[in-house]
Amino acid sequence: MSAHGEPLSALIQTAGDQLPPAPAAVAAQGVPGAYSHQACTQLWPQCRPQFYRQFDDVFAAVESGRATVGVLPIENSTEGSVLPVYRLLGQHRLYIVDTTQVAVEHCLLGLPGAALDAVGEVYSHPQALGQCRRFFEEHPHLRPHEYSNTAAAAEMVAAAGDQSIAAIASEVCAELYGLSVLRRGVQDQGRNRTRFIAVMAQPVIAPTADRVSVCAVLPHVQGSLFRFLAQFESQGLNLQKIESRPIPDRDFEFLFYLDFSGNLRQPGLADFLDQLQKSCEYLQFLGNYPDRGRPL
Repeated sequence: MSAHGEPLSALIQTAGDQLPPAPAAVAAQGVPGAYSHQACTQLWPQCRPQFYRQFDDVFAAVESGRATVGVLPIENSTEGSVLPVYRLLGQHRLYIVDTTQVAVEHCLLGLPGAALDAVGEVYSHPQALGQCRRFFEEHPHLRPHEYSNTAAAAEMVAAAGDQSIAAIASEVCAELYGLSVLRRGVQDQGRNRTRFIAVMAQPVIAPTADRVSVCAVLPHVQGSLFRFLAQFESQGLNLQKIESRPIPDRDFEFLFYLDFSGNLRQPGLADFLDQLQKSCEYLQFLGNYPDRGRPL
């Protein structure tokens, strides 16, 4: 939504107020056993997710109607933001409607009979590899390789039948794919958590919603960021997160992603969003949803 288009308060008025108790189809990236699988079942215990190879495919499934809701990782307490998902939120018109946090304990998984000293190559998602830097420093003979998903890496290791390769994934994956746990808890931080978002094609603002996400492009002039942020302080709103990403084809200009506390059904808050919109080149509403669990 551009700064000069329809006020965002008009979009807020169209939002539903009830989260789906049991979505007909839930899309997630990866394969069974992925941390996204756990996030899906935390949100909807009886759901049987449809799995897709890439994050883009999850967005496409929801946009096309093949899935009612998509579940995606957005932030990890060790590695920070999942930047490809932020990029896709800015490119698509899906809305965050709910969140959940998953406790992440990474394990090194190999074929039955494999030994840690005999493993040379380790496969996992880039975020997972980044969360285990100390383990690789302590075991320099292990060479990390990026893979599409932690559980997909475990599935690949099981299919390869090669004791010299291993995967970093959850212990659940060892059970699912017939692998052995060569080492538990290989992540750097003992309290390692990932926040997942649920996205839908239409906004939903539940009575329990208490976190708002937007992305903004500001005028490229002196003081614009200061004046933009000062509006939150003047309203007594708590800014929970700000993230900036370069804008393609605009040298050293940035798209800002922001989270702040509040429910847009509160009197005056949707009007504040309209006021905020007028100070931007571009302001996109990403969702207003329950902030479940402790802050990361």
